[in-house]
Amino acid sequence: MELRQFRYFVAIVDCGSLSRAAQQLFIAQSALSKQMAELEGELGASLLLRSRNGVAMTEAGKVFYEYAQGITKQVSDARAAVHVAADSVAGSVVAALPQSVSPMIALPLMRAAARRYPDVVLHLNEELTGNMADQLLRGRVDVAMFSPTMPAEDIAFTPLVEEDFVFLESPQSPHALPPGDVSIEQATARPLVWPANAHGHCTRWLVDGLLEAAGHPPARVAAEINSVYTLKAAVEAGLGPTIMPLGLVQREMKEGRLAAHRITSPAMFRTLGLCVSVHLPTTNAKRAVCALIGEVVRTLCESGEWQGARFVAGAAAAAAAKKPKP
Repeated sequence: MELRQFRYFVAIVDCGSLSRAAQQLFIAQSALSKQMAELEGELGASLLLRSRNGVAMTEAGKVFYEYAQGITKQVSDARAAVHVAADSVAGSVVAALPQSVSPMIALPLMRAAARRYPDVVLHLNEELTGNMADQLLRGRVDVAMFSPTMPAEDIAFTPLVEEDFVFLESPQSPHALPPGDVSIEQATARPLVWPANAHGHCTRWLVDGLLEAAGHPPARVAAEINSVYTLKAAVEAGLGPTIMPLGLVQREMKEGRLAAHRITSPAMFRTLGLCVSVHLPTTNAKRAVCALIGEVVRTLCESGEWQGARFVAGAAAAAAAKKPKP
């Protein structure tokens, strides 16, 4: 397989048709079609389904697309790295944030990056945790921020923040609890609105783990919604309560649309940090963005803008001190 075949395949999928991809790549459509036929022949699998409306990926094509994106990104990064000075901070960095973190740090991080590193192109992806971890391992993402749930032989984890979970419900619900703290048993007495387990949602894992340790069955499920914003709307509409980080519902609490209760269990928090692949090289731009994320998180925690979050002392310095892989 040739590198251009990976690049061509990604362009076809992204454009949705051979003709549009050929125009974008400045090659003849017949030549592009021949390249794809050779690629499918070498792999021994069909990657694309062609129709009058364009192209769609087969199941094999979906798998290949993930690898093709990672490979083309790493080659592009390598080319950029050899053309910049050894001490310069320039290039492209892809950072992935979970939906439960992005509302707090995405905008402050983008502003800080634009001000501090004008020669760095920062791409922010907002993802479900399971998708984000997969993209990090495949090289499509340079750095991600989530919990230490991945094997240490693949991912280096630098803790940044501890974030409290709260029991969240609609104050208009006929089952609403009076103001004050609740126990884990009270928080799970009613069926909860949850993200799906398949997407590696650490809140749900943590709650079920605490219940299991106390000899209780897993929390019952009222609905599964894989969108933080829709999930909050469902709780507000009375579909059921949920458990999520306090910082994620600051606006809804202030407006009186949702009510939050502290859960008395001391284990009801998550640790978030920087995650990078140990198998990929670290550029100056990547290292700078990692350190900047730590600075932004620290500022938000210490100013009180990120409610329910505690900065882990020394984390930003540790992130900044990481050396590039030789």
